[in-house]
Amino acid sequence: MHKIIAIAVSSLVTLSVAVLADPMVAGVEAAPGDGVRQVDAWAWCGVHPDDPAAQASATAMATVAGIDATFGPCNVPTADYTPAFPANRYVSPALYMRLVEINAAAGMKTVVYDKRVWSNEMPVRTEALDFWAPVFQHIAAWDMGDEFDPNLQQWAILKTRWNLVLADATVRSGIRPFSNHLPSAVDNALADLPGSGWLMSFAQYSGDLGASIARANDASVQTLMCGVNAFDHFGFVPTTSSIRTGMATLVAAGCDRILVFGGARVYGSEQIFGDSSIVAPGGSATTWAIAVLEGSGRSAFRPVGPARLLETRSGSGLGTIDGASYALGPREPNSVTELPIAGRAGVSSAATAATVNVTVTNTAANGYVTLFPCGSPQPVASQLNHGRGVTLSASATVKLSADGRLCVFNLVAMDLVIDVVGYFPEGSSYVPLQPARLLETRAAQPTGTLDGAFNEIGFREAGTVTELKVSGRADVPANAGSVVLNVTVVDARGAGFITVYACDEPRPNASQLNYVTGGTISNSVLVDVSTAGTVCLYTYAPVDLVVDVAGHHPSGASVVPVQPARLLETRAAQPTGTIDGESSGIGRRPLDSITELRVAGRGGVPVGAGSVVLNLTITEPARAGFVAVFACGAPRPNAASVNFLAGQTVANLVVADVDAAGRVRLYTMTATHIVVDVIGYHP
Repeated sequence: MHKIIAIAVSSLVTLSVAVLADPMVAGVEAAPGDGVRQVDAWAWCGVHPDDPAAQASATAMATVAGIDATFGPCNVPTADYTPAFPANRYVSPALYMRLVEINAAAGMKTVVYDKRVWSNEMPVRTEALDFWAPVFQHIAAWDMGDEFDPNLQQWAILKTRWNLVLADATVRSGIRPFSNHLPSAVDNALADLPGSGWLMSFAQYSGDLGASIARANDASVQTLMCGVNAFDHFGFVPTTSSIRTGMATLVAAGCDRILVFGGARVYGSEQIFGDSSIVAPGGSATTWAIAVLEGSGRSAFRPVGPARLLETRSGSGLGTIDGASYALGPREPNSVTELPIAGRAGVSSAATAATVNVTVTNTAANGYVTLFPCGSPQPVASQLNHGRGVTLSASATVKLSADGRLCVFNLVAMDLVIDVVGYFPEGSSYVPLQPARLLETRAAQPTGTLDGAFNEIGFREAGTVTELKVSGRADVPANAGSVVLNVTVVDARGAGFITVYACDEPRPNASQLNYVTGGTISNSVLVDVSTAGTVCLYTYAPVDLVVDVAGHHPSGASVVPVQPARLLETRAAQPTGTIDGESSGIGRRPLDSITELRVAGRGGVPVGAGSVVLNLTITEPARAGFVAVFACGAPRPNAASVNFLAGQTVANLVVADVDAAGRVRLYTMTATHIVVDVIGYHP
């Protein structure tokens, strides 16, 4: 079962009431982004069942590192150890059975070593298979031993074992044999071990990490498994960057599964392998675990809640999850509220960024709210702009201070409500930034861009493209793959729309913002960066533009921007409907209703995507209310994705988990039209 993630990118909401201008998103199929291929990961060292932290370690490997299977526990071999006689490397069948049960409880499989399965005696093999039969579904492969040398007699031993298992144990159990090879033995294995191409493994931790071997063998191997180093050993200390880069290199070269040379610690060998790998001795995950998760093409974003952390109002039915930061009273003008985030509602004490939904209500005048890490200077940027007497919400992924706090500045008097919906742990590839202004077209503003570039360049003419340099500014690196921007249209001279895209790509027939004459409207954009480090902004009608940067993802990160594509359009007789005609013109959503929306397999979102980044727009609501987006099969959260007033048009970004059928749900409190565009996904 999935649950709502809420939003993984920051957002500004409308400053004034606007209408959905046409044109907006045309009904053409959007091409998927380059994306990240998701692969399985196996850990070379499983936990020892006698370790008091065994279950905690296995759970951390499965849930934090995304490990799909482990081998047996690693111990220091004795001097007479060879792959042909691995009695000192592998534990007894009884201990393996306990490991299988521990791993299964954590959601992982086990690669089992039991020399009985290749015995020359049928009764011995039958005894072994009867022993393992109750857990066949939790066994990934039969382990034949590792690193056999084709130039020695031990290779003949491996061939004999292999053929015995393939002829009997595999037939009866459906489980294939497995052996890990040195790069020099790959050709021999393919030639001498029937069916080894189903799962060929090799490990190389220097040079090109084995990428050239992977490219050479990819076509002849169904499942090619390649090794990446996640152990502190022999003077080499991995980093989160070396693990992610290594895995990305191997996957790009054709590797279908990653053998993580690491996992649980090598028991009793701190002097050789250090005392931890992707899990520490006490069972907690390390930052290397996050790197393994992202390296296998999965997102490190951790959904929690939604849970209320700040509620300045008091009254029946109001409160926060733990009673803290409750009933603080209306915020005075030009005040800053410090809000502890880490350590509450399941947010890790080591979180570097949190995704929150901020709501303003009882606003005394036009103004804005700025979120920033406490202890840092207040930036020239905003996440939410509002009018007088309104209730508005915006979602943002914001950097936290070293002690896990978030500071909230409000320009005018108001009440504030903040819900947390997820976080990025330490070691994740997403880099939240101190919000910074990169583009300011207006003249004579109190503050301009952070470096004076792209400042006071004048309003954008109709039908023009503004090429904006983003890399190398505001700590966005030259190799950033995508950026999260807050884009604001000010004083629009006519109705129109804005399209933001990488400058070395064709302009998509889509938009991220649309506006009316005189309107001011903002939204958050997740967009790829061109090879020159630029993004382009196409302006349909004359406007002033303001752009703030909120964060960046590296190239190959596990969030995939796609060209904006419409997935839901409830209004009839629009110039353009949805991308494929599905969920188009279905009518105003009734009050207190739920709409199921298929997202996977549409608009560049692949089947199997874990979550989607959506732009949710409300228009023509009958009265004030809210819409909540959540995964089908999950309970409706006690939180809103967007709040609105009667007759208002307002937009917000959400990231929602997708259920197994590729759907999300939209709960509508009051009757309203809804428009949903997809702009990205997490694998």
